[in-house]
This record gives sequence, C-alpha cells and structure tokens, in this order.
Amino acid sequence: MLGRHVLGMTDFDADELRSVLSLAERMKSGDDTHPYLTGTDLGLLFHVPSTRTRVSFQVAAAQLGGRSYTYGPEELRLANNETVEDTAGVLSRYLSALVVRWYDMADYGAGHRRLHTMAEHSSIPVINALDDEEHPCQVLADLLTLRERFGDELPRKRVVYTWAYSSRQKTPGVLHSSLLAAALLGHHVTFAHPPGFELDERYVKEAQTLAGASGARLDFVEDMAEAVRGSDAVYVQSWKSLRLPGQHEWQARTRLADRWRVTEPVMALAAPGAPFLDCMPSNRGEEMDAEVKDGPRSLIFDQAENRLHAQKALLAQVIGSAPSTASASADSASGDRAAR
Repeated sequence: MLGRHVLGMTDFDADELRSVLSLAERMKSGDDTHPYLTGTDLGLLFHVPSTRTRVSFQVAAAQLGGRSYTYGPEELRLANNETVEDTAGVLSRYLSALVVRWYDMADYGAGHRRLHTMAEHSSIPVINALDDEEHPCQVLADLLTLRERFGDELPRKRVVYTWAYSSRQKTPGVLHSSLLAAALLGHHVTFAHPPGFELDERYVKEAQTLAGASGARLDFVEDMAEAVRGSDAVYVQSWKSLRLPGQHEWQARTRLADRWRVTEPVMALAAPGAPFLDCMPSNRGEEMDAEVKDGPRSLIFDQAENRLHAQKALLAQVIGSAPSTASASADSASGDRAAR
C-alpha cells in the first residue's frame, strides 16, 4: 500500500484491509513498536472541526517517530480562492502525506469530489479523514473494536447499523464505508433507517457486487426493533437524508425523534451482552439514552482509542514502508471462508 491514496474503503482489497487491522492489533498490544514514520511530515487539513480524528492522527504520527502539522482552510491561501489543485501540488513538495477532512452538508458529494481532485494533483498519499460520502478511518477503528470483541467469530455475527434522530445533520460517510467493508470481508450486517433516509444507491450497488464475491449478507429494513432483535452488536449513527430537500428533511427528522432512538428496551431486543457502538459525537437523549451510551454494553471509548491504533497501522503501511502482514491476517480470512 506504500504511496497509495486512501479515499474510500475500496482502496483496500480484503487482504489489505485485514493486513492493516492485524498490524493495528500488534501495535496496540506492544508487539510492534517500530518507528515507521521517522523522518516523515504529515499534514492535516481540516475544513470542519474534529476531535478524535485530528488528535489521534497527531499522536499516531508522534508515536511512530514522525511530525504532524494541522491547518484549517482559513490559514491557507484556500481562503483567498487558491485552487485545491494548486494547494495539493504545493503541499506535495513539503509533506510526506496529507490527511483531509472536507464536507459541506448543504452540497452532498462536493467534499468527496474535492478530495479526489486533491489526490489527482498530489504526488503524495491523500487520506480521507471524513467527507460527505465516506469515512474509512473511522471504520478501520470500528472493525478493530469488533474484532477485539468477537475474534474469529466476527464473520458469523450480525451487526446492526441504525439511523437515529440528531438535531445536527451528519454525513452518511460512516455508513457507506461500513457497508463496503462488510461486503469486502464477507460479514453479515443490517442497516435500519426510516423511509426517506436510504443510503446512496451507488454505494449499495457497489457493496452488493462485492458481496457476491465475498459471501457477505447485507440487509436493509425500515424498522429499528426488527433490525435489532437478535442482533449481536448495535451501532447507532444519524445521517442526513439524501432524498428529502431542505425543510422537508428537518420536519421528517423531528417527527422521527421519539421513535428512532436507541433505548434500554431497544437494546434488550438484541442478543444477551450485545455491545453498543457509536463513533461520536452524539447527544444523550437524541441518538440514544444516557443509560445506553454510558452503560456496561457501551464500547464507545474503545472505538475512540482504536482510532489511534488503526491510523498508526494505516500510516505505517501507506508512508512508512511497514511490511505486508498478509500472512498475519490468514486467521481472519479462514474465518471468513468458514462463515460461508
């Protein structure tokens, strides 16, 4: 993966995805402490605010022996209409890689296109730190968290990703990347959402094609309780409707607030001990009740920590010449095959 852009989940194949996760596990356990990024300079360009992504990339670079520099667009000549093409070309001459977060909730797809434009005009790797269509870095951490919980049994577990009300519009990036990752790895996932909040059909079709090769099972339902019943893990995430315009979206969202929230009775429908996941930020009383977010099933801070380990592994393989760990991922691959 050395020198490659990571703009979405399909920039990995299944073995590469397992390889990154296996390296992350070894880094987290302390079995791999090599300073893969010695002498490298990582740029972090954030068009919108960030806590977990920004800090975890900064710490990841430092722990691997590299340096990091964070910029907002208002700090660069982007604020004076310098093009993203020129910005990418210039930063390529200074940095070893560029991590970019860019989206505009009022213009779905524009951020994703901008990242691709930057990648096309960059001679260094560009890594997607969340745009309006994908969030591969978050999903690497989520997969690491689920592997820690279920081990080789993960391909035989059913993970539910459910829409929930939020007063703040969010991108469907986590959901699209989760869908593609499950399709690549042969996992069983269910996506629950109310009518009008369907995922982007392009990603659904791409995932279904990948699932045909991997044996993944991808289900879509419009009832939260139906989705959660008997599931092995519950992941909550709000996202903006891609179909309902403007005020219609806000009206629909408000009407759904009471019915689309993860509560203790909802979690009771899942399998005994099924964990709760949420990539944050989220508001108690909106996406979920406080008893769920702060309860014993919650893995939210494990997910947050795993951003660091997953991104260390990603950086090591993209700009740090970390060796391939394909053999180390053979256990997961065999588990995937057994599940089918």
